[in-house]
Amino acid sequence: MTADVDLVTSEAEAIRQYAEWYARQGYQVSVDPSPRELPEFLRTLAPDMIAQRDGENIVVEMKTSSPASFETIQRLARALEHRAGWKLQVVYVDLADPEWQPPPRLPEIKELSARLDLIGPASGDEDQNRLEFLLLWSIIEAAARHRLAARKVPPTSRISSSALLKMLLTEGIIEEDAYSVLRRGLAARNAIAHGFLNQTVDVALFEQIRGAAQRLLGARRAVTSAP
Repeated sequence: MTADVDLVTSEAEAIRQYAEWYARQGYQVSVDPSPRELPEFLRTLAPDMIAQRDGENIVVEMKTSSPASFETIQRLARALEHRAGWKLQVVYVDLADPEWQPPPRLPEIKELSARLDLIGPASGDEDQNRLEFLLLWSIIEAAARHRLAARKVPPTSRISSSALLKMLLTEGIIEEDAYSVLRRGLAARNAIAHGFLNQTVDVALFEQIRGAAQRLLGARRAVTSAP
């Protein structure tokens, strides 16, 4: 058993996002499952959600900052340990971060497009590639926020990178293939941002992410300029 970890900012929104995403992947999803829907070893633990497909069973639990939530996660982890086919997905919600608050507005589309135009193809300079990849990823997230604003998602709300990508998918803004590319981009971005300055930036991935940014910005620009 392994535990995956993600971060979003609203428990209800997290449950909605994950239920929709797993359902799109062909899982049978049960939110707040009743005891009779659960195997015996989970009946007293009341997990937030279970997603099941072809013998794969994912228990999704929202974690807040409360001690009770921490204890629930520990009990679920112990219950699933050494159980083949079972996996725990932990989603952290409602965590205060005093060191960062979103600015009052996003950069405008034209500003993002201008910055994107300054980013050249990946080169032989690995450090430069890493710097430009971080800027490129920032443009991706800003473009995603602009696109989701049309779906009534506040553009300056605190939303994790992973949650932004899932929302683009569940709202039909991107397709599965684009989502897979962006997930790979997020993995590379996370490695660089979290201290792994030896992370190689794949040239093909760099160009795919740049293309995704162009499409997100271009589509949004077309929408905002329409009569």
